[in-house]
Amino acid sequence: MGDEFRTTLELAAPASQSVDRELTVEVGWVLAGAFDEVDRRALALARARLAELVTAWFPGFCWRFPVVWRRELRATSPVEPVELLEAATDERDHGRWDFVLVVTAAALKSHYKPFALGAPSSALDAAVLSTQRLDPIVEDEQVEESERIEIIARRVTALAMHLLGHLNGLSHQDDPVDFMYDLKTAADLDRMHRLRDRERMEKALREVAAERLEETLAYRRPGLARKWGARLGFGLRVLGREWRNIWEAVREVEPWLFPLRFSRLTTAAFSAVLFLLLTAEVWELGMSQPPLRVALLALLILAITSLYVLQRQHLLRRHRWEVRFSEQRTVAGMAASMAVVLGMATTFVVIFCAVLLVSRLLFTFRLIAGWADLAPTWQHYLTFAGFVATLALVAGALGASFEQEVYFRHVLLIDEET
Repeated sequence: MGDEFRTTLELAAPASQSVDRELTVEVGWVLAGAFDEVDRRALALARARLAELVTAWFPGFCWRFPVVWRRELRATSPVEPVELLEAATDERDHGRWDFVLVVTAAALKSHYKPFALGAPSSALDAAVLSTQRLDPIVEDEQVEESERIEIIARRVTALAMHLLGHLNGLSHQDDPVDFMYDLKTAADLDRMHRLRDRERMEKALREVAAERLEETLAYRRPGLARKWGARLGFGLRVLGREWRNIWEAVREVEPWLFPLRFSRLTTAAFSAVLFLLLTAEVWELGMSQPPLRVALLALLILAITSLYVLQRQHLLRRHRWEVRFSEQRTVAGMAASMAVVLGMATTFVVIFCAVLLVSRLLFTFRLIAGWADLAPTWQHYLTFAGFVATLALVAGALGASFEQEVYFRHVLLIDEET
């Protein structure tokens, strides 16, 4: 990244006299690509209004809104949100910000909806928003320039507040005037002007504004992050401090929907199941295994396949612990790892139940007794289902490795398409 592509500005929200200077919240803005004069003026106005809004609502914090303009991030429309988010997190780490909002004039690619205005990622403490559908000339070409600027600024302010609410754990509201309303169109943003869950957001902000672990004296020593013992200790301390935030990020991902969202994983797993169910030797081998051995094998395969998927999809490649500690990146890595493990475990449970159901309904007692050379009991059926599900999970992991990396990361890192 050359210096000619990077412009940094600073905006500090006016703070009241009662502000605790230790409770500083920095929300960095990354402007990605090119913007016309109308967009630039509207974004400057939106930042100022957002600063006034949060300062009035949360006067106990010192707010800062630095801006970085990344002109080289010119993407063809539509652009993958996760690609912009990952570029923005580099700026977040560089500036030591608490949150980062990346703004683009390009349309965002949506995988679940007809279109997306924004996309938050609680795992990354980042969100992306697009100004393309916020411009009123999309619907009415007769709008004056001053009115365009006003409408875009109002909508960007509302959308930024909505995304910040998501990053601080707020849920959707049914009230269309609330900033956390589950909006459907850009016009919905025009009605938003209040925030119901201010107390909940303030509580979350106090945790965010607290000193991060890497800022403590224990982890400031140069070169400490290169030591395995220190990295392990740092990770364990982050887990102890941030387990609620990690779980919240995992919950937003909904890993229990893995079998539905990743078709290649599911197809590969159930193709293996069909083959295994029709093989007599598999029935004999599976039903002859001790239940404890099958259980231990299933746990081992779950760990191996989860690690394999994480490596193949490069979900940990952005973590640069060997350079310096980062609590935010550690939380993101733990959340992604936990989501993959839970997703693969869900796939195992689905396969296990399917094998158990099919084996009981379609395969007769006489047929199984002939194949397995024993009188099958419920324990044999359960053992066989676990054995087949374990083998099918390996096939599923191979299938998951062929999922498009950008889509896999989209599912793992983005909470929703707003």
